[in-house]
Amino acid sequence: MIIYCSIRDYTAIFVAMVQGAKRIVVVFILVVLSTFSYGQLNNSFFDISRKDTTEGLVSLHIENLGYFRNVEYKSRIDEGRTLFGYQFWPELSYQLGEKAQVLAGLFLQRDFGGEGFYKSVPTFSFQYRLEKHFFRLGTLLGSTQHQLVEPLYDPENVIENRLENGFQHVFAAQHLRTEFWIDWQKMIYQNSPFREEFTAGVAIEPILFNKTTRKLSLPFKLLSFHKGGEIDTSKLPTISNFNFDYGVDYVTRPAGSKWDSVAFQFHALYYEDISTQPVNYIDGLGQYVSIAAYRAGFGAMLNYYDAHQFHNPMGDVVFRTISKRNPTYVFDHRKIAMARLFWQTQLASGLHFLLRANYMRDLRQDSNDVVAEFYVRWNPSFTLGKVK
Repeated sequence: MIIYCSIRDYTAIFVAMVQGAKRIVVVFILVVLSTFSYGQLNNSFFDISRKDTTEGLVSLHIENLGYFRNVEYKSRIDEGRTLFGYQFWPELSYQLGEKAQVLAGLFLQRDFGGEGFYKSVPTFSFQYRLEKHFFRLGTLLGSTQHQLVEPLYDPENVIENRLENGFQHVFAAQHLRTEFWIDWQKMIYQNSPFREEFTAGVAIEPILFNKTTRKLSLPFKLLSFHKGGEIDTSKLPTISNFNFDYGVDYVTRPAGSKWDSVAFQFHALYYEDISTQPVNYIDGLGQYVSIAAYRAGFGAMLNYYDAHQFHNPMGDVVFRTISKRNPTYVFDHRKIAMARLFWQTQLASGLHFLLRANYMRDLRQDSNDVVAEFYVRWNPSFTLGKVK
């Protein structure tokens, strides 16, 4: 599917990028003069890794995630709810060669109190490693592993929409990390009564320095959301939305401090709608700042979010300016202060526990929102044998 844009559309996007770059330069100077650093919510607890093994080796990997997430929203941006259940994902892997691996599995999800499995989805993927490059086709190593900030990607998707299918390429070097991926969410055929849907992402993170006591990087992220098609019969308009993120991440590990690390992060966020029939806003912007400190599995974080007409098709709903509960509730400006506590530990080999609490104060609506969640993850791997 080809997306056609006018010169005005591309000019608007370019101007937004230039404006963001100017703001990043100012923030970069402030960061260098400060003692803080990187502070994005750490979601590495959920990361999945399928490393290369001996050629011909057959292995069984089990991904089991028990979850509890309770959201008490008092603001009008969304309704509160509770998610309580587990995911069970057994997966077989076969090492085709030194650099190639094929995997097949079955993803099962059950919410407590529901009937049967909420989801039952077969998974299949092929991955290939070549020096600093990693390619994967099929079920992606996606979700929170894309390392997107919450205004762009809601961590709750780990529960609600964890699987992504398509293609991804990751390049990881000492001073640069990049990723490109496309998640094809809905396929259309001739005369399908609905539109095709996909999300594409680009991440570029230059690492200016990464030393024992400090690290500084300037990540850039782009998300593209598309609904459209040429062979469907839906007659619905084409939707094309973009989210941009220009960031500064700086982490310090102060010697002699009681903290293992202290972190600061700033992100300039943008929204652009170039749909044939834009809905609500054609553009918007936001700022997201966080400071965090970590020690022996414990962490504390402060966040501040300020936005004007910002929309995020895949981001946490609390950062939107349009209510998910009722689209007639529109808030041109959002100002939110957040305080979080979290604790992560290993209970046994392959068994991990994560506890989080988040208090949010909506400074414009004068309301309070609370999120409490915990996760238990068991992810063992077993060698079944070798096939020549």
